[in-house]
Amino acid sequence: MFDISKKTDYGMELMVQLAKNYGRGYISLKEVAKERKLPLKFLEQIAGELREAELIKAKEGKGGGYVLVRSPKKISVAEVTEVLEGPVMGGCAGCPSAAICGHQEVWEEVGDKVLATMKGKSLADLTK
Repeated sequence: MFDISKKTDYGMELMVQLAKNYGRGYISLKEVAKERKLPLKFLEQIAGELREAELIKAKEGKGGGYVLVRSPKKISVAEVTEVLEGPVMGGCAGCPSAAICGHQEVWEEVGDKVLATMKGKSLADLTK
């Protein structure tokens, strides 16, 4: 029922790895790609978007890699998803049949709860 793209899935895996390493220095994308079995080139593109959104920062050279800009407790699942997918909308937002669908209220309630859960969960919650 709830489907996320490979981009968001891989991006979330990267962010969780950075959250687990928070406060211990930079971690290379090669290391993350190898450990999580993710395509490095795609991970580089995703990291670029997360860097532009100022969720992570990069350092080049020996001992370089990526780190979170803020504490994992202060980065929500919704925030990461919005960077990689676009605005997270609850309910029937964007559905062309929403006006004539008899189920609109139910799906809006479900969507709103999913959105609230995503906003209420941080990267730190995903590291447990």
